[in-house]
Order: sequence, then C-alpha cells, then structure tokens
Amino acid sequence: MPLVNTRSMLRQARDQRFCIGAFNIVDFLTIEAVVEAAEHRNAPAIIQTSSGTLKRFGVPKIVEMVRIVAENSKVPIALHLDHGTDLNILSEAIRSGFNSVMIDASSNPFEENIRLTRQVVEEAKQYDVSVEGEIGIVAGVEDEIVISQNAAIYTTPEEALLFEEKTGIDFLAAAIGTAHGFYKVEPRLNIQTLRDIHQKTTCPLVVHGGTGLDDETVKSLVEAGASKFNVSTRIKQVYIDAMNDYIQSHRQEYNILKVLAAAKKELVSMLEEYIVLLGGEGQGC
Repeated sequence: MPLVNTRSMLRQARDQRFCIGAFNIVDFLTIEAVVEAAEHRNAPAIIQTSSGTLKRFGVPKIVEMVRIVAENSKVPIALHLDHGTDLNILSEAIRSGFNSVMIDASSNPFEENIRLTRQVVEEAKQYDVSVEGEIGIVAGVEDEIVISQNAAIYTTPEEALLFEEKTGIDFLAAAIGTAHGFYKVEPRLNIQTLRDIHQKTTCPLVVHGGTGLDDETVKSLVEAGASKFNVSTRIKQVYIDAMNDYIQSHRQEYNILKVLAAAKKELVSMLEEYIVLLGGEGQGC
C-alpha cells in the first residue's frame, strides 16, 4: 500500500494504547528488513532516517527507496525524518514525500524552540505532513548531536501542554531520562513524568533512546503512554555483528549476497521482537 500519514498511525496507537516502532534505516536492506518484520507481525511501522543517512543518499533517493518497498507492503508504513536541525533539509523532506519530520530545536531557549517548531509546522501543513517536536534534552549520541547524561533536561507536563498548544505539533518527544546509544550508566528514567504528560496533553508521545532498555522497562513506557518508540543503535549493532559473524565463519566464501542475507535475517528477527514487545502485533489492518 502507499505510504501513510504518521499522524493517523500514532493517533490510533494512542487511542488503543499500543506503541509503534520507529526504526532508523541506513540503506535499502534495512528498509526491506523493517517492512518484512512489520508484515510478518501484521503491524504498522515507521521507517526513520537520520540526518546522516540523508546526507549519504539525499532526500529524493531515500523517498524513492522507501516507496519501492512500501508500495508493495500489506501493512501501513510511514517515512519519518528523525532529529532534523537544518530548516532547509526539513523543508526538502516535507516537499519531497516524507510523511512526517522531527524538528529538534530543543537546545534553544523554550520560546525560540516554539518559534522554530511552529515555522516547520506551518510549512508541513501545506503538504499534509505531520511534525514531531521535542522539549527537554535527551542525553547520548545521535549523529553529530552529543549530550552528556548530566546535561539532560527533563520535560515537565506543564511545558509539554504549553508547547503543544503554541506549536500545533502532531506528536511530542519528551525527555524522561532515556539516552541515545548504549547506556554507559544506569538510566535515570522518570516513567511517572511520561504518564503525567500523557494525561495532560492530547498528542501522541515519543520515546527516544530505546536501545538498551530492558523488556519490562519498555512495557512500562508503553503502559505510561508512549505511542512511538525509536530504535537506532540496536539496528546498527545487529547489522554489523551479523555480517561479521557470517564472514568469520565463512572465511573461504566470497559471496556478498549470502553475507547480506544473513544480516537481513538477524535484523528481521530483532525488529519482530520489538514489534511484539511494543504491542503492535496484529494492529496492521
């Protein structure tokens, strides 16, 4: 089926209290793996791309690759730009076929964050593209964004409501103590804050920094109101490790297609585990 609006997917997830996996792809194979895993579990899925991946391929190629795979999909698939900080790139994504974009202006003062986010929302509305905003600061490493654990700033329910009202965003990334990448220290999660923000606001909520959280914590985040759950570093780890394992165990074999097939198999298996854990299985109709 054609790509669908991320807004409608996440509204359904919020209303029915499940969560949709948003998986950061890096090439055509990872796009195929996301769609295949979603189809296996009859679940909606969000294909995400970082600014780094966009720089590698360019916006038109990303859109084309995703459309080639998703147009034959039996389940709803959306294309989302993660952590957009460049207004020109955000504008290109909005105009070129992305279903949603994230404007990450969270490092700015609150009022400036509102102004920049509102600017993106106004353009996105012209193309029926939904927008994710962020308040607070999520620690960790995401492309060129590096934030120490001590520099993380938690979102408050009052800020979340004001931000939603002032910007018109479709969904909100709230900082509750998760971190991008692998956790080097025990995360200081405040799940009650997510629950309070969910009760205070009307927009679906996004959890960044999904890699490294144990299953029970993920379930607690979904129960507290998370509708979109981002996974990036775990995908890169599985992809690289699966290729390396196959190469090391087949040192005299030089068939790149078999290497890629082995990597894809492991990726699909891991992605299916996330889909089931998030409660998305069976929600693809």
